[in-house]
Amino acid sequence: MQLSNTYKNLIILLTTLIAIIVASFFWDKILLPLKNPLEITGPLSISGYNPSNDTVRYLFFITLPLSVFFLLKIFLKDKTFSLKNIFYEKFEEVETGGSFFLIPFIIFIILIIFQFLSLDLFSYRLDTLHDGDFLTPAQNYISKNKLWLASYTVHGGSDILYPVFMWKLLGVESIGAARFSFIFLICLLKLLLIVLSYQFSKSLFFDSNKKIIFFVIFTSILITMSDYTVPLNYSYFSYRDIYIILFLIFFIELFTTNKFQTTNSIFISLIATVSIIFHIDIGFYINFILIFYLFYLSIIKKYKELIVILISTITFWLVLINIVGFEEFRAFLSHTKNMILSVDLMHGLKHPTPFFSINETEYGARATRGLLLQIIAGLFTLNYLFLNKKKISSSKKMFFVFLFMLSFIMYKNALGRSDSNHLRMSADIPILINCFFVLNYFLIFIEKKFNNILSKKYSSYFAYFVIILFIFINTKNYNINKTINFNKNLSKYINLKDESFIDIKTNNFIKYFGKINENSDCVQIFTFDLAVPYLLKKPSCSKYFASWLASPRHKQKDYIINIINKQPNFILYLSEGKNFDLTYKVEPPEVFERLSLVNSYILDNYKFYKQLDDYIIFKKSN
Repeated sequence: MQLSNTYKNLIILLTTLIAIIVASFFWDKILLPLKNPLEITGPLSISGYNPSNDTVRYLFFITLPLSVFFLLKIFLKDKTFSLKNIFYEKFEEVETGGSFFLIPFIIFIILIIFQFLSLDLFSYRLDTLHDGDFLTPAQNYISKNKLWLASYTVHGGSDILYPVFMWKLLGVESIGAARFSFIFLICLLKLLLIVLSYQFSKSLFFDSNKKIIFFVIFTSILITMSDYTVPLNYSYFSYRDIYIILFLIFFIELFTTNKFQTTNSIFISLIATVSIIFHIDIGFYINFILIFYLFYLSIIKKYKELIVILISTITFWLVLINIVGFEEFRAFLSHTKNMILSVDLMHGLKHPTPFFSINETEYGARATRGLLLQIIAGLFTLNYLFLNKKKISSSKKMFFVFLFMLSFIMYKNALGRSDSNHLRMSADIPILINCFFVLNYFLIFIEKKFNNILSKKYSSYFAYFVIILFIFINTKNYNINKTINFNKNLSKYINLKDESFIDIKTNNFIKYFGKINENSDCVQIFTFDLAVPYLLKKPSCSKYFASWLASPRHKQKDYIINIINKQPNFILYLSEGKNFDLTYKVEPPEVFERLSLVNSYILDNYKFYKQLDDYIIFKKSN
């Protein structure tokens, strides 16, 4: 008996749902023994949990339902399906939609700038952990004129270069100026999201009559996924995603025509090179996609484009090495390698079990939602591969294959540290994919249901109605008085003294610790209060200003050498600085527990000197 399309679709859907349930049951069954060759001490290593468990579980959970869906699609609906046709897809020239994009594009840019100029710059207090994560390495650079040789950072060059750039630009080395660097980047991110939406609307949306509606709605969604929060910017799209957005803007262009595109090939090579310098994880994801794209080019025999990308990438790396110097580059490579090998055990939080952890674990619901968003994005992408030109006028299937690959691998952020913030950040690309397809199919449905209601003429009316609605909903983000006085407010903000950002207790400690360290040219801390060296306007004695990052045994030995070389008289040994692992229900390990070798050296060579409130200071033994 020949099954109808409805029954076939129902079978595919139900079987895929069953595969998701089966994958959920097997989640906790996948257990790998802990391997800790670097002898890292962290909550996961203490509990004997291998962070690679989450990666393997994630791979199984996502690939099982997607594989079932893909195979059933071929078996039940399209036995003639061929990946070769996807690989050798002929890219057609896109219809830009005419000049009607221009006005809404400009309106959104004005709204973003208006919101930026309306910001309240005086609403943030100093977070000695997260603010210190960029204030102290920036201070180290100012004092030593060195990057990775002076600071061992968790994220990469962004922790150093963004604040330093703004300090140089504004001529003020202050907390406010450093904070403003990230506020400015968030504004830039929002502007780039408008450009990305334009690229999706122009190049990927398949009905020219409704492009303007799609652009307006899609842009409204994307720019609201980013918030002006510092120093913790963990909205769906954060300033860390600037390089991802830039990469996609140029990457889309490579799928719009079969013509050789030198400029776009060079730009994606440049972004791939720069991104890994600023953000280790983001750079890794982009370069991962770029490598697969090169394999794709070799398969479809686009050798000219492949050669241009390879030569461009090599050239940019050589230029970069020449700019930073070979010693800095070696330090960067060592830094990157050690972060990749050790960060999960140092920072890791166990990923909640999908569905079964919703009422048991604090982030169970968010984790389950994040995994389902990934699966749905994958299903949309796979289904798109099976659609023919009769349904889609200009297919860009391979782009969405790469886009989902990017979404898939970027979930590593959530696997590495499964707290609320990282789970939210890892949902950005799957939400983008899902919004694209849902909005496409919704507009198709409206067009079929109400014939010609979305013609080019009425589409423009509806688009401007959406813009007016968007402005009305976000009225609180726009303030004319603040906009007029922005320069004055910014000047006040960046010139605020450090005391304005800290409480009385911290201020008293800084004054006292600064007095006893008056004759020292550096500051040694062994706590989570990373901002202390900056507040004393001195570099950290060791490049391990964030001490817990030296948890690997060989790094602890290097840390001890740093202390021996500098011989600091005083060490801030313990304080109430925010422990980033307080999300655990059990008591997280302190710095001295994570770094047993360094702690032993300190206890052997330093003794208790003074306790000031919650700050415990040690002094060098005679």
